[in-house]
Amino acid sequence: MWQANSAVLITDLGDELVLMHPERSEMFSLNAAGKLIWQQLPATLDSLSHSLEHTYGLTPSQARSDAEVVLEQLRTRDLVNCV
Repeated sequence: MWQANSAVLITDLGDELVLMHPERSEMFSLNAAGKLIWQQLPATLDSLSHSLEHTYGLTPSQARSDAEVVLEQLRTRDLVNCV
């Protein structure tokens, strides 16, 4: 189960989401697909992949790959974690 770091500050700019890690003072911008993933947290990789697949018409393997990339980028910045 993936979940958002509760300390992260969020600014919704409509077509993108800006996340800021307050302890690191780092900002990270998410496009529409990343925003879709973020807004569904907490969630499993399977459910996030399924959402990407149906929202953007991706193949199951492409949706899973895209979700994994986004989650890994967020994890390395301490914006999400997997429990």
